[in-house]
Amino acid sequence: MSMDKEVSGSHRRELLQAAAIAIAVVVLDRTLKRLTPTLLDRGAAWPDEDWPLRLVHVVNTGAAFGKLQGQTSLLVVVSAVGIVLFAYMLSKPSQRQTTRLGLALALGGAVANFTDRATSGEVIDSIKVEFWPAFNLADVALTCGIALVLWSAMRADAAHAGGSAPTEGQELR
Repeated sequence: MSMDKEVSGSHRRELLQAAAIAIAVVVLDRTLKRLTPTLLDRGAAWPDEDWPLRLVHVVNTGAAFGKLQGQTSLLVVVSAVGIVLFAYMLSKPSQRQTTRLGLALALGGAVANFTDRATSGEVIDSIKVEFWPAFNLADVALTCGIALVLWSAMRADAAHAGGSAPTEGQELR
């Protein structure tokens, strides 16, 4: 088997793994968003306020932290651009595993929130911690995904500045 076919098969496997992660994020997020209205009335929370983590039913027509309320068209366009960017970056071969995981999580989160905004003009936020505004699983995936991509890039830059970048699976010390 030639090296080109082996690399191509490896890249194909990486893309399928990334797609599976992104799809899992979308399915889990959509499931929670569909369950939330059946479990709680709008504006309700469970359990009591003295719990640090609660299930809530909040509708958000804006972006993070309640910014850009009612700017659905802008948010749909920004989400679409993000989806294209994450998918394009995932299509590039020979990325670090951490980078691919981050891009897959971010892609899934972007697709899930895009779907909600494009179809209903809003997203359901159903997770609340006492010190933070309500959010959803798509937001978690987007945030963690982008953080992983940035962390991976910083590690690669630090390794490169030290003389050589670590190979796949190799840890920095």
